[in-house]
Amino acid sequence: MSALFAGIGLFSSWWIYSRTNNTALASGVFFFFTMELLQAIQYIFIAQNLQDPVCETIINKVLTVLGYLHICLQPYFCHVINCSLTKNKQYIDRYVVIKRLCLIGGGMLFLRFLLADISGFSTQDVSNFQSTEWLRGDKLCTFRGKYHLAWSVPMADPTYIIPSAAIHSFCMFAPFFALYEKKGMVVQGIFLFAFGPYLASWISPNLMEQASIWCFFSIAQIAIMLFFIRETLIINWGRDGTHQSLVAGSKSEKIEKNGKNGSHEETKNGHNGENGLNGKNGSKNGHNGENGHNGKNGSKNGTQKKIKRFRKLV
Repeated sequence: MSALFAGIGLFSSWWIYSRTNNTALASGVFFFFTMELLQAIQYIFIAQNLQDPVCETIINKVLTVLGYLHICLQPYFCHVINCSLTKNKQYIDRYVVIKRLCLIGGGMLFLRFLLADISGFSTQDVSNFQSTEWLRGDKLCTFRGKYHLAWSVPMADPTYIIPSAAIHSFCMFAPFFALYEKKGMVVQGIFLFAFGPYLASWISPNLMEQASIWCFFSIAQIAIMLFFIRETLIINWGRDGTHQSLVAGSKSEKIEKNGKNGSHEETKNGHNGENGLNGKNGSKNGHNGENGHNGKNGSKNGTQKKIKRFRKLV
């Protein structure tokens, strides 16, 4: 399934790149495609459980670190996608700050892994799934969960300076609510949360598996979004040929519609003109008829007067 979703992600990023000039959106979708590709590869080198000797192999450890790094960068690329879908300069400027904060937060989260092996930084017992944080375990390994793969990553204890895994949640979802005045942002954030971490928590209680389940769903979420905004993408960011063809098609429809209205008006006016002409002629003929009738009556009256005069003379 990971390979299938990887294919969907690759196709989606190619479609955006080939049909539009929105390279930022294409790069964001491509980033999430790489997670599906990574998961498909990890299944080849996956351990059956945390006690499996496969956990000690270099390839398993390297792939696990790459997966963790990808997770740390996810909030940044999430908002790369959001920023790519606006042309409002005010919001673009705000997203510059948001993306920088996401990079800082992601860097601090990844630093926890780098500090984990330093004495004094990891004092909590997180063995046997005792951690309350996503991904945190006592060894570095990708292993099979109940439904999907799971990641175990050693991390330094959270302090005032070292953030917990909650910084990922904050960087991912807080901007949706901080930009609440932008149409649809809050709804989009709720949708992302409901069908991401919340749904994953219902599917599996394993905190090391929930993250990978959400990553598995991410391409489906992106594909649904692209389906609903595909026309807007083409109109606002379409490459010249595609954009012009759509605009031309729209203009042709308007011209055709106006042409039909024009023909209808001309026909209507033509009938009115014809009726007016007939009415004029009818009126003229009517006047002529009236004059003729008066003339006939006048001729008849004149003849009767002449007869009366003749009789008087006789």
